[in-house]
Amino acid sequence: MSIPDKQIVLKTVGEEYDCILSNVKRKQIMYQGVSAGKKLILCTPSSKLHPQGQGWFDLTIKQVEILDDSDIAILAVRLEGNKIYYINFKELRELMTPDIMLENSREGKHWKIYVWGNYIKVQGNEKEFYVQPEVLGQY
Repeated sequence: MSIPDKQIVLKTVGEEYDCILSNVKRKQIMYQGVSAGKKLILCTPSSKLHPQGQGWFDLTIKQVEILDDSDIAILAVRLEGNKIYYINFKELRELMTPDIMLENSREGKHWKIYVWGNYIKVQGNEKEFYVQPEVLGQY
């Protein structure tokens, strides 16, 4: 099973928002653009599927600050099995409180986010954020 290439996400979001996306300096999975005069930030992490059946990724405090500082914030999670979850980050952000941040030497302060079939969970918060993936190659 493969993880969708981020170029697919860049093309889809660029067309949807009629903008050209460029890489945020020193952030491999973050892109910026301007759509109808509004600052757009796209973050597109990827994950393989783990034995428990979910994918997971971390969002660092710096990545979240960049997303918070935009007018339009999109999280496009690329998951093994050719799935892409397009999420309005401003809505998911409500589940990411400071008291549930984790910290380690590699990522610093961050949130761990789990992606299940039709919902996302932020570690430490019991609420489920429901979302349906786009599955590539199925028409």
